[in-house]
Amino acid sequence: MQKETETDAATKRQPDANSAVVLVVDDEPSICWAFEKMLTQQGHRVVTASSAEEGLRLAEEHSPAMVLLDVRLPNEDGISALPKFLAATDNAPVIVMTAFGDLDTAVSAIRRGASDYLIKPFRLADAQRTCRQALRAAADRRNQPATPQPMPSGQQVLVGQSPAMQQAFRQIALVAASDLSVLITGETGTGKELVAAAIHRNSQRADQPYIPIAPVALNPDLIESELFGHAKGAFTGATEDRAGLFEQAQGGTILLDEIGDLPLAAQVKLLRVLEQGEYSRVGDLRVRHANVRIIAATNCDLHQGVRQGTFREDLYYRLTGVQIHLPPLRQRPEDILLLCQHFLKAMDYPAIDAAIDAELLAELQSRPWAGNVRELKNAVQHAAVIARGRSLEATDFPPAKPASGEPPQSLAGSMGESVAAWATDAIADASEPLHDLHARFLAASEPALLRIAIEHTGGNRAKAAEMLGIHRGTLRDRLRAYNMDTSNGD
Repeated sequence: MQKETETDAATKRQPDANSAVVLVVDDEPSICWAFEKMLTQQGHRVVTASSAEEGLRLAEEHSPAMVLLDVRLPNEDGISALPKFLAATDNAPVIVMTAFGDLDTAVSAIRRGASDYLIKPFRLADAQRTCRQALRAAADRRNQPATPQPMPSGQQVLVGQSPAMQQAFRQIALVAASDLSVLITGETGTGKELVAAAIHRNSQRADQPYIPIAPVALNPDLIESELFGHAKGAFTGATEDRAGLFEQAQGGTILLDEIGDLPLAAQVKLLRVLEQGEYSRVGDLRVRHANVRIIAATNCDLHQGVRQGTFREDLYYRLTGVQIHLPPLRQRPEDILLLCQHFLKAMDYPAIDAAIDAELLAELQSRPWAGNVRELKNAVQHAAVIARGRSLEATDFPPAKPASGEPPQSLAGSMGESVAAWATDAIADASEPLHDLHARFLAASEPALLRIAIEHTGGNRAKAAEMLGIHRGTLRDRLRAYNMDTSNGD
């Protein structure tokens, strides 16, 4: 016998599972031969059939651990026979093979129970990887405990074992029974809404309404009406009296998310609610009493808002009866495994304990997770759909996103190249030594930056200044310097 090739030897040294019977159902002899050669080298026994009817007979006889099933077969086609193969093999993984371009058929097969699909013509390496993953998924299912722990249902829960999260749990437990206002801070996606819901759920108001609202999502001209209601005729379109969110939440809890974006006029009314427990509908002088617990959440620096005049200082102190801060995910990497398992349980994913190995966990813990827990959840769900029951791999996850505030490398690189080219040309074109290169650069680039910031905030200079990280007065001065200030005052 000829000496085996290095590729064949390596394949034999790394079997994907214990020796198993694999059934290949395809009327193309070349396909059957290729799979038989590849899978035999991996230590499996292969049986082949050229029709669905013959394949089902062999499935009953050999109880294969995996089936490779072509869609186009003589007599009964693979799609209609698919449920029969699942029944005959006790739900062994079935990989459907379909002609190139017949993607709709493949998707239909997946929905009917196929574990994966291969589109012809396919590379042998792709087929090998798909088979390996299907056999691994089947092995994981066999090793899964017969009575897995049920997942609590009906509500989203906070997950974490890090010291920072344990501190947050403690604060929630301590503050829940009181009626103190709570300010929850943290980056986008850290779970601020979950904290607010947990506080309400464990409070004496738990059986009363809980209304989460982000004022920034409301029409700016109608925020006060949405929050406090309005009287008939208060403004154009107010054809009847209307209760606001504070009335609807009477006796319960209201979450004001993204509180840092609340307009100053609404802040005044909110302060009155916090200080006196009173408010009035828009266009109505009658005072109403509010029996509502207020929880606020923000990813902004409210201290900076106070300094810039966009957030009232007295309101800030009224909101912070208790402040709970949620750390970004990158600061609590020890929670990533727990979170991944939690998200997989919610999807009824099989063999959860074996789904993430040490190498993958290290990769996930090294990522910046700019979107925090929300980004991790989406990434795990994406990976689970790709993996289809087997252990997850790094390639199943979407590419890592840059850290918050960090521009993509291509953008940073192209910007740097543009600046370098501009500076080189400016120096080369100068007839005498330059002493104002920096000022020239600002004059060439800053107006565009200011214009985009103002356009993005709808002309709101306070918000534009906050976005730019400069004082509102500084923004006004820069606009005047570039003849961009068309207002009569600021």
